[in-house]
Amino acid sequence: MTPAVLARAAVLLLLTGAAIGAQAAPLAGDLVLADETACRKPGLAAPPRLKESHERYNIQRRYIDLDGSGTCVLMEFWVERLSGSDSPGMRVLGHRFLRAAGKKWVAFETDLRLFPYLLRAPGSGQVYLVVAPDDDMDSISAGNVPPEVYVRGGWQIREPGWVDRYVLLPVGQDKGRILRTLADRLVRRTPPDKQTRGERERIRALLFEAAQADIAVSPAVRQE
Repeated sequence: MTPAVLARAAVLLLLTGAAIGAQAAPLAGDLVLADETACRKPGLAAPPRLKESHERYNIQRRYIDLDGSGTCVLMEFWVERLSGSDSPGMRVLGHRFLRAAGKKWVAFETDLRLFPYLLRAPGSGQVYLVVAPDDDMDSISAGNVPPEVYVRGGWQIREPGWVDRYVLLPVGQDKGRILRTLADRLVRRTPPDKQTRGERERIRALLFEAAQADIAVSPAVRQE
């Protein structure tokens, strides 16, 4: 094996071990809704903003602490009308993910389909990244994004010419509890009478997916 192949194999083994640990480790204490934008912006000029148009609109940009390093990556999401069509079925989500590498911004990929919420367990420091639908952005494309829960994995640095990837590890056994916790934190953060329609739909989707996750793991629990 070449050194590059061995390095990729070592990263894969490390991420697999992390995934097993994330599934097995119990949640420690209460989960706190953390500020996902609390990070250091790289000392680079911000990339030019994408221009809004009929085909591309609701462009949103945030600096996110994706990997826990304390240094922000830049994430952008938007709604795109395929071929400029006004048909609801032709609306999709677009994205652009950038990170600082040396003296420039470079593209990378990850599994996030919308900006994540961060839930932290104060006792262990474990962080969960939760994606939830956003009807306020768009009821078709962003509103239909299913809730998902991840823990941080690590960077997959690929060969020159290929886009690097930040690996996120899906959570299974504790997914229901984490989704219910996020729904509770969102209710506490914004009183019901001040919630937008999108916020109400997001909380409803989190609770529904939490119930589905509980059903999915309950046979395994009964067998233990």
